[in-house]
Amino acid sequence: MDASTGAGGPLNLHVSEDGLYAAHVSGKGLIVHSNAASEHKEVQIARIKETGLKFLKYSRPQTAPGALNNEDLSRRRLLSANDTRISVWQLNPLEIFAEIESVEPGALAVEFGADESEVLVFHSWNTKLSIYSLETGRCSVIKSPKLAHHLGFGYRPKTKQLAILLKPETSDLLTVHEPRSYDLLNRTVLPTIDAQGLKWSPDGKWIAVWDIASAGTKVVIFTADGQLFRTYSGPSGVDDSFDLGVKQIEWSPANPQIGVSETLAVGKVNGNIDLLRARTFSSATTLSHIFPADQQAPTIWRERYVNADGDAEYAEASSSSALSMSPESAGSPRGVLAMAFSPDGLLLATVDTMRQNVVWIWSLEGTPKLASALVHEQHVRQIVWHPSTPQLLINTITNTLPAIRWWSSQDHPVIARVPVERSESGKYDVRWEGSDADSAFWFGSTEEYVIGYLSAGDCGVEFELLNSY
Repeated sequence: MDASTGAGGPLNLHVSEDGLYAAHVSGKGLIVHSNAASEHKEVQIARIKETGLKFLKYSRPQTAPGALNNEDLSRRRLLSANDTRISVWQLNPLEIFAEIESVEPGALAVEFGADESEVLVFHSWNTKLSIYSLETGRCSVIKSPKLAHHLGFGYRPKTKQLAILLKPETSDLLTVHEPRSYDLLNRTVLPTIDAQGLKWSPDGKWIAVWDIASAGTKVVIFTADGQLFRTYSGPSGVDDSFDLGVKQIEWSPANPQIGVSETLAVGKVNGNIDLLRARTFSSATTLSHIFPADQQAPTIWRERYVNADGDAEYAEASSSSALSMSPESAGSPRGVLAMAFSPDGLLLATVDTMRQNVVWIWSLEGTPKLASALVHEQHVRQIVWHPSTPQLLINTITNTLPAIRWWSSQDHPVIARVPVERSESGKYDVRWEGSDADSAFWFGSTEEYVIGYLSAGDCGVEFELLNSY
C-alpha cells in the first residue's frame, strides 16, 4: 500500500508503514488522512504542482510502535515526485517543506534516506544514487548502485551508517558510508556471483548479504564497519551436491532484555529454513515444510465454507487431512515465499511456494517446533504480525467475499467478512494501525479501504468498521 505506481497510473490510497497516515491524489489536490482509527479523523488538503506523479512515499518513523509522541509525529513527512521534480511535504500541518527541481528524468526509485531530512534518487540504468540533504542543500553521489530497491541498501539502526551493494563492473561490492556526509568507511569486494540483497540485523551489529540461488547456499556476514566475519554455506554434515541455494533471509527482532538479534532465518529454494545463531552463524536447526506424521503434534486449522454465500471459518483438522486438502502448486519453483517473525521473536510465520495456501507458524522457544498451521482455499498474499503483540493477520487472494483471517496462540483463529466492495482481482492489502497496542487494521483494494478491528458479537467474531475511504 506504500508503493509507487507506474508512469501514468492512478495513485490510489497510500498508507504509511505504521498505518498512521493515508494519502491520495485527486486532480491537483493532495489529500492526507490522519488519526484514521478515531472518530475525530483529520483530513488535510493541499495543492500539488507536479503532474504525472510516479512516487508517493512517507518518511519512516524513528521510534518503535507504541512509543510515538507529538515530537515524533511532527517530524513525519511525505514526498511526491514525477520524472523531474520532487516535493517534500510536512504532514503536521500539511504544507511544502522543500522542493528538488531539475531531477534527471527516468528515476527508478525515489525514497527518504536515513530520516525525513534526506531524499534518495536512484537514477535510470542504476548509473548513480543521489542523496539530497534537505538541511544543507548538499547532494552526495554514490555511483553504480546494484539494486534500486530496499534490498540493495540499508541504514544501520540508530546510528544510520549506510550499507549499499554496488556493481561498477564485474564484481559485487559492499560499501559502508558515514551518516550525513556519506564519506566512505569501508569498501569490500564480495565473494558472490550475483548478490541478491543485504539486511542489517535489528541490533545494528551485522550486515548479511546473500548470493544468487544457483551459487548454492551462501550468506556472507559482515561486521557493522564492513569487515568480513563469516560465510555460511549450509548445515555441516549435509550432502550439498543437491544444494539449491538461498531464496531470502530474515533477522529476528532484537531481544528486548539483552538488545541482541539472536537468530538469522535463511529461507532456501528447497523449502527448508536454516535457523542460524547470531553469535556463531552456524545452523542451530532446520525447519521443513512437510506436515508432521505425528497426529498429536501441532494444531492444524483448515478453512471451510459454512454457507452458499461464501462465509468461512477455521475447523481443526488432522495433519493428514490438511495435507490432502492442500495440493502442491503445479509448475511453481520451490522455495520459501514469505517469512515473518513475531515482534518478540518467539514465533515465525512462513509460506512455502509449493503450498501457497498454507501458513506455517513455528515456536522458537527452546527447541524450535511447528506450533500450528492454517490451510486455506486460496493462495496466501500477506502475513502481517501486529507490531507489539503476537497477533497475525492472514490475507489470501480471493475474488469471492472480502475477508480477513486472524490467528493468535491464545485463541481459536477466526475468519471475518470485511465490508468493502468485492475486487475482481482478489488482491486486497492489509496493514496494522500501529500507534499503540490497539488492534485496528487497514483492509482494502485499489478501489476502497476501510479501517476497523475484530470484536466478539452475537454472531461470532465480526469486523467493526471505524472509517472508510
